[in-house]
Amino acid sequence: MENFKLEGRPVSITGYHFPTDNPSHVVCLIHGIGEHMGRYKRMAEHFNRSGIALVGMDLRGHGSSAGPRGGTAPRTEILSDIDALINKVESFYPNVPIVLYGHSMGGNIALDFRARGTLNYKPSAYIISAPWIKLCKNIPSALYTMVKLMAKVKPDFQISSTVDEKDLGHPDNVLPYHDDPLVHDRITMACAKDGYEIGNSIFDGPYVGNGLGAEKPTLLMHGDIDKICSVEGSRALKQHEPSIQYIEWKNLCHEIHNGGPDSLGDEVIQKAIEFIKQQ
Repeated sequence: MENFKLEGRPVSITGYHFPTDNPSHVVCLIHGIGEHMGRYKRMAEHFNRSGIALVGMDLRGHGSSAGPRGGTAPRTEILSDIDALINKVESFYPNVPIVLYGHSMGGNIALDFRARGTLNYKPSAYIISAPWIKLCKNIPSALYTMVKLMAKVKPDFQISSTVDEKDLGHPDNVLPYHDDPLVHDRITMACAKDGYEIGNSIFDGPYVGNGLGAEKPTLLMHGDIDKICSVEGSRALKQHEPSIQYIEWKNLCHEIHNGGPDSLGDEVIQKAIEFIKQQ
């Protein structure tokens, strides 16, 4: 794995490059809230063995990138960060097909980019994993009103977004999680507002953007025992967009690529590889 800095951004953003020689495809991955790209090393190894390169970045406010912890906002700037990442991927691998892959909050962001991103036509396909469309924990209307207000007056104010490690996936892949110095449990008001509003718009659907990414092949996957991002969100998205290929994995947790009580999640990674190879 090689690190790089994403050039031309107003904040310092750390990129990750898991290279392979003469790849057939390159995956551009957007991670979830509180984590970082280093947690995808195992996935990268599977991809690399199949001739697929992986490139990603620690989102603003995450990992080794700058910004208040959990401050992946404003969304317009995050979409611009993805534009910059795609340009970087093209510099690494000219004329190699790109697949944009988003997990959890990264799935929310990737769906938003698919609708509204300036360069959303460049990926040949999209993979959306356990996206933040609806959360399993109900957000009371009074709290949601407070979040929207605070996002205006104090956007970098942080609240806890703590998750239980056992709800993420198989412990052999997940642990240690909270002991990882690059993992945190913060989310800012601005980031929370963006995630809620985009997620609600996707759930209510259809989520209309510039139309340039809407027809791209899209694989949507979710675990049926996800206790963080509700599987009902993915079901609603499939209903709004019947052309999306949807797989609901039995007895897999939120990090479906990391499995569940009786699975390491290798079958999910293999399905992603099969989908990528078809593009």
